[in-house]
Amino acid sequence: MTVGENIRRIRKQQGLTLQELGRRIGVSEAYIRAYESGRRNPKQKNLEAIAHALCVNVETLTGADFDGVKAMHRLFQIFRQYPGELIEIRDRSEGSDGIAVTFRGLTLMSSWYERYEEYQKEIEECNKIKDPKKKANALLAAEDSFNLWMDVYPESESSLLRLNVQKRHDEFMDYIGLNPKNPE
Repeated sequence: MTVGENIRRIRKQQGLTLQELGRRIGVSEAYIRAYESGRRNPKQKNLEAIAHALCVNVETLTGADFDGVKAMHRLFQIFRQYPGELIEIRDRSEGSDGIAVTFRGLTLMSSWYERYEEYQKEIEECNKIKDPKKKANALLAAEDSFNLWMDVYPESESSLLRLNVQKRHDEFMDYIGLNPKNPE
């Protein structure tokens, strides 16, 4: 997705009009429309203001458009910074294999996993709905809710607490010289 598509998606998820978002960052509705349509690209200052107004990280607006190779390199960066381990998963029932990655130093992953489990339960409940149209709408709503959670993370107090724990962990690892992102 482009920056403009991400702005539009998140703005709509949050129920904001073009005018409301423009007012929040001090630009006209026309500017927001131009950003969303891709006719204009926001300068860094405006991109940061939009991200702040939508309560998302700038990366949420800019980093969603990448191919498999870029995805692998992002995983490599995380793997190096937060010591990881690869685990092969064999699924005999499905006849397919997979690879899982664990990041021992990234304590924030637990909040994502907890929200993912909630999402899976929502999907199970949606699948119990008999009416196909209601079921489809419920599945879309569950997906939208999960995507919004990822977009605005960390929005809750528990997420902010975990973020502080992660920051303290990283600082301690830096202090004792065991943080691989700062090798000396």
